[in-house]
Amino acid sequence: MPVDYEKIISTDLSSLHDAATAWKNMGKRFGELHDNYRDHVHDAVWADTTRAWSGQGANVFLNQATITQGEYAAARDEAKAVGGMLQDAYEILKPLRQAVIDTAEDAEQSWLNVSPEGRCAIDFDKVPAEYQQQYRHDATLRTAREDLWNGKIAKAVEAVQTADANIKKALMSEGGDLSAFNGGFNSSLKGDIGETRAGRAGELYDKIQDGEKLSDKERAELNRIMVANENDPEFSRTLLTSLGGPEGTIRVHNELAERAYADDTGNKKRHLTLDAHLANVLRTATTVDGKDTAADKRFYEQWREDLKEAGVKKYEVDFTDYDHTDAQDVRGYQSIVTLMQQGGGYDDQFLHDLADDIRAAEDEDKGGDKDIWDLRGTFAGEQQKDGTFDDSRKGWFANDPLDGVLGIMSKDPGAATAYLDPGTEAGKDRLQYLEHDRDWENVDTSKGYGKTHEIPGGPDIEDADTRTGFGAALEAAMTGNVPGTEGSEDFARHSPAEIRVLEHVVTEYAEAAKVDKGAIPENMRQNFANALAFYPQDVNDILGMRGNLPSEMNDVDIDRLTMNQFIRGVAEDGTAFRTIHDSQMEVIAGDVHSLGAEDFEKGSADAGKVAREGGQVMGALDHIRADVLGSDRDDEINRNNWNKTYQYHAAGALVTGTPILGDTIQRLIDIGAGQHAENLNNEVTDKTTEELIAHYSKNGYPRLEQMFVERADQVGLDTPDMRKEPFQNQVLGEASDGYSFGIDDAEGSTGVQE
Repeated sequence: MPVDYEKIISTDLSSLHDAATAWKNMGKRFGELHDNYRDHVHDAVWADTTRAWSGQGANVFLNQATITQGEYAAARDEAKAVGGMLQDAYEILKPLRQAVIDTAEDAEQSWLNVSPEGRCAIDFDKVPAEYQQQYRHDATLRTAREDLWNGKIAKAVEAVQTADANIKKALMSEGGDLSAFNGGFNSSLKGDIGETRAGRAGELYDKIQDGEKLSDKERAELNRIMVANENDPEFSRTLLTSLGGPEGTIRVHNELAERAYADDTGNKKRHLTLDAHLANVLRTATTVDGKDTAADKRFYEQWREDLKEAGVKKYEVDFTDYDHTDAQDVRGYQSIVTLMQQGGGYDDQFLHDLADDIRAAEDEDKGGDKDIWDLRGTFAGEQQKDGTFDDSRKGWFANDPLDGVLGIMSKDPGAATAYLDPGTEAGKDRLQYLEHDRDWENVDTSKGYGKTHEIPGGPDIEDADTRTGFGAALEAAMTGNVPGTEGSEDFARHSPAEIRVLEHVVTEYAEAAKVDKGAIPENMRQNFANALAFYPQDVNDILGMRGNLPSEMNDVDIDRLTMNQFIRGVAEDGTAFRTIHDSQMEVIAGDVHSLGAEDFEKGSADAGKVAREGGQVMGALDHIRADVLGSDRDDEINRNNWNKTYQYHAAGALVTGTPILGDTIQRLIDIGAGQHAENLNNEVTDKTTEELIAHYSKNGYPRLEQMFVERADQVGLDTPDMRKEPFQNQVLGEASDGYSFGIDDAEGSTGVQE
């Protein structure tokens, strides 16, 4: 029967610690007895080389003495092992018990009483006066609060119960059957609970590797073992070793993947759960955290060496069939990266080494084979409207393992920044390889296959999701933020390494876009736009008044010409352009919102600066938009893309997650980024670039003017005041001049006209 809340709270675990110490002392004493018996009894008989006492009696005595000495050794080893396991149990249970206590105390602080059985109920004496009536008359509200904390306590209790059951299994797994030792001591008992439980987990995973199906009872047992132990380094190292190292781990994963995606799709979730446990074990085993550094390093170094061999080896699987052709062999690195995508939190060094080892296998300059990952057919899955790829068919498989590792690395921005930092020789070399030297074409079409027969093929091509991992890693490296998650309150400030990556990316890809406006890879454009949205003030400085000086907030050293060229290349994707555009409209709106009545009445220097900078930024972005829509390149697709992009939405939900506080500033943002911006895309069909520039020059600036008028109205200026010279000349005049400058300056940057 599992322990309950009351038992957990009342138990004094110090007795467990005392028991562990007693068992260890017992082991020490048995060791002394073993040595004493060896020196004074067993070895004394053998010391007489003449064997004065011989015959059957002597032989029987010597045999018995040898057995007795062995029993002393076994007793010593078993006592030490039990002591170690009890100490493990103490160290595991102590923080889990404390978590139950802490949760109950937090519930008490949240206006609840906690019963001896761990059930929560509202205590009206604790409810603040302003909420008393609400809680007394709203049973639903009371129940919701009680259920929330009941759930938290139950979860903490369940963690103790799971650990307790795991400890029980470990203590019984090798010491319960003494018949194998003729009633003697169990010298093979392991002193680490994780190591002990790894043996059973290995048996069950071996059955999977051998193609056997686990019973429901076995699967539940394996899940329980993994949940309780997958964060234990000794368990993880022992399990992976018992599976046969990297090769065995790859084979287990491949078998689970086959079942999930081909042979037993009805139970896909079950198979992927066991696969995810294996990924978590891999994470734990390859982490060198200093707790047992020597053991961690020994395992890590051996694992990495073995993986270099297993990673390039071929494995037959049946989930890579393409249009009903025979299954294809995959490489070990493709499988291991696919496995890792099920987990996260990997050690930075492991991610870096794995990426470098995969590169070594493919880089011809390092003796690799550039076609090593080539497979027939696409593995990108179906592309969705938002540009992501649905993995319901094959998008889950890491056919490009280097891009896959980079995608995993993007979940750890610090690791991505360190790996791609151009301030280091290694970082510069990696960027050179990934941006210029690498062969990204890993779809083999040398033999084309139709639905029913073979058709002539062609050269290798890129898969549809090529560089998605690289783009995500660059975004993480530039921003310090996991792609797709909200930024922190301090999202706009960055480390020197992040800034170095940003400067490199903008400069590198602006150079490419200067020659070919479509040169920035399609799957990276949104990542680059997201990155600029994490540097809103810096981009504003560069496009605005500071021009060719380093930006103020992060000292970003990129000139205006380069930034315009970069944004123009990113703007081939309309959604990516809107990300940049709307983040800049937020900056402009914030600057306008900072002005007061006196600024407008007197035409202050601050008002003039805000007006000119806002105009320059808005003008530059409007010119870039005109240039995209007027381009002959892929004209129809671009226009359709942009028309869908500028359907109205409320601002304030950008990639940075910055909150927009207050209706007054929201109205300013809506003018710059909402319906007014959308209306600028109307009636642009069949216009030349020059006509579009004229269109935006005429219709783009008025929304900036309206932002100033709106703000002046908010701070109390009436219409006659707005007609006066300071507002008209020092504010609106500066804004108009800045807008015209931005339009003209961007025209030179994008090279639209000769």
